[in-house]
Order: sequence, then structure tokens, then C-alpha cells
Amino acid sequence: MQPPSADSSRAPAAGRDLCAARAGARAFRLAVLLVLAMIPALASAACGQSAVVPPGAAAAGSSPGSSASGSSHPSPTGSGASQATARAATAAAAFDSFDAAFYRRFKKHRTYFVTSTAGGYADFWKQAEMIEMVEDAYDSTRDPRYKEMIVDLETQFLWYYGKTWTNRIWNDDITWAVIAALRAYEITGDRQYLVLAQTNFDAMYARAWTSEFGGGMWWTTAKTQKDVTTTAPAAVAACMLFEDVHDAAYLAKAKTMYAWLRANLYDAHTGAVYDHLSHGANGKGTVVFPTPFTYNQGTFIGAANLLHRLTGVQSYAQDARRTLTWTQKNLTVHGILRSEAGAGIQNGGGFKGIFIRYAVRFARDDHLTVFEPWFALNAAAAWSHRDARGLIGQAWARPTPGGLLYSWDCSAGVVLLEVLSAP
Repeated sequence: MQPPSADSSRAPAAGRDLCAARAGARAFRLAVLLVLAMIPALASAACGQSAVVPPGAAAAGSSPGSSASGSSHPSPTGSGASQATARAATAAAAFDSFDAAFYRRFKKHRTYFVTSTAGGYADFWKQAEMIEMVEDAYDSTRDPRYKEMIVDLETQFLWYYGKTWTNRIWNDDITWAVIAALRAYEITGDRQYLVLAQTNFDAMYARAWTSEFGGGMWWTTAKTQKDVTTTAPAAVAACMLFEDVHDAAYLAKAKTMYAWLRANLYDAHTGAVYDHLSHGANGKGTVVFPTPFTYNQGTFIGAANLLHRLTGVQSYAQDARRTLTWTQKNLTVHGILRSEAGAGIQNGGGFKGIFIRYAVRFARDDHLTVFEPWFALNAAAAWSHRDARGLIGQAWARPTPGGLLYSWDCSAGVVLLEVLSAP
């Protein structure tokens, strides 16, 4: 199916009227944009390194994308409430910039995200993950305009892809869409999203979980590998379904999926979560692909956190903290989460957004305030490196290049700022 032609008038976040509603607030937002970038040097204690001053950080009163004249960020002053207001304003400004570049209306109440600043139509799982970005914004603000946006995006998603997603070979794609639909249900109360999520999860699980390799979820219908990117999000979805429909079978599935991950792709000594395993040479034995990606760490943390909350078993939280600590030490450069994508459109560009969504939720659920300066350091770096359009590229430690940018790459920085601005 070819992407639909967009309406020639681009829809802002909740339709054209939202542009006017936000315009009046923008002056205030711009006055506080740089407060977040002035996170105190407490980050050095959390990172175990010297504090990082991101190059090119904007100076007070400068426009987005300009360079700072100073060499360090002064410590913020004022009350905690004023800092929270600044974080919220920065997150809103980042979302507005993303919206202006990548959000489109197909028809009234049917909207979608484009692939890049040049247009196109972002593919299935990236649409789902960017719907989650909007759900993050709603969870952080409870702004009804974001709820309207979620409904419009889901309406278009269902029109374009249909209500049955098992025609896709990728089981992880289905799971990302299931999670987005479950969150839409929890936000709107519309049971169509719950039914949609439950039906597709059940069908996906039935074909993906097998006893080969002792369990685990196949990545695709080709059955070449079992991985974290399918099994961990599926455990998250199963926990959510248990909470939403009160069926103990989903909690049992989540526990079993988590146990398989822990036994096969988790290093209990270091906390690292590896990517996948597959058949060895001539189909004998197994080979573990050891490369760790941030979203694998994040979804493992997310599954562990939900299971801890639902069962009270402390070992889940201990696993999650071990993985979070390992990520902080090993998947960063001077404390900043590293780039996972090069030039052109690549899946890794938005991985950090998935990680940060689950990492921040876990740290706050468990009151692990020691990680807050590290999260703030990343937020300061990401926001200070936005381009003149206010877009944040996928490499948070360096300036965002002008020109062509991809929505999936730019979504991670918005997620970072949104989840950190949550009360």
C-alpha cells in the first residue's frame, strides 16, 4: 500500500487550532529553554566522571542552534517548582519543533508521522513508537490536546495497516504496536484499543513462543533468531494486559519470558543484556550475538520493573538496577548515551528513546535519585545541540546537522525531555 497523500495544510499537534494556542506560550517557553541546559555539575557524581559541558550550548537569549559564548553552565537558581516549570517548557518546545517538522494530517482526525523532513510515511513500528512519544507527552502533562492527537494517530494507523497485524513477519513490530494501543486504551478508556492489543498480542505470541532454545520469542516468521527486542517488549505488553484485563495467564507469560531472557541473554554478573541468539554452524548449538543496544537494556529494565511492581519480588528490581548501572558505565561517552546510527535512515536512531522511557520510569518508581543527574546531563546535551529548527538529532553529544533529518532519529530527544519533565 502506498502512503496516502497528505493534506496540503499540515496539522499541528491537535489540529490547526493548536498552532494558535501554542503561539502565545512560546515567548514564555523561549525565556526558560536554557534552564535545562544549565543542569548543575552534580552530573559528575552520578556519572563517576568529570562533568561534561556540551559544546555549542546555547547562551541565554540566543536562538536555537546558536553557540554559547561561555565555557560552562552556571548552576540554576530558584525553587524546585521553577525548575520543573523550565523542564516542562523545554519539553513542550522540543515537541512543538518535532510536530512542525514531522506531523501531518491525511484527513480530519487522521494523522501520521512522515519519514523525514523531506516527507514520506514512517513505517509501521516507527509510527507506533512515535505514537508512544505522544503518549509520553500526555502522561507528563495530562494535556487533552495530546489525547486528541493520540486518537487521530491511532485512527490513521488502523485505517492504513488494518486491525490484524500478523500479516507482518516481524513479531517485534506487532509488540510495539500492541504497547502503543494499550497505552491509548489506558489514556482514553476506549476499549477498542484494548481489544485490538489483546487480539494481536495473542496471535503474535502463539506463533512466536516455542520450546526451541528452551523458549523465547522468534524475531520473525523465518525463525532464525530469538531476541530481546521481541521477548522483552512482549513481557512488558503481557504485564500491561494483566493489569488491564486481570487475567493471570498474562502475568505467567511475562514471568516465563523474563526468566528465559535472564537465563539466555542477560549477564547476571555485569547486568549487560545482549541482543539475540541463533543456531550455530550446521544448525548445531547456539550462538549469542553479544552486541548490547540501549533499547534492549531499556525493555529488559521495563519488564523487570513491571514484574517487581506486580509481584513484589525484589530480585527483579535488583536485575534492573544492575542493567541501568551497566548502561550508564558502558553505553555512554563522557556520560552521554552514545549514537547508535550513522548517516541515512537506520533503526538505531531512536533506540535511546525506548531506553530512556523505561529507565526513568524504573529509577523513579524505585526512588533511585542517584541516576537523576545522569538523565539530566543527557537532556542538557541533547537540547543544547538542537538545530535552528529546534530538532534534536540522534547523536546527543554533537550539534544536530542542518538539512535532511529523520523523524525516528529526532524522536529520541523528545522522549528524553518529555519523560524527565513528568511530575
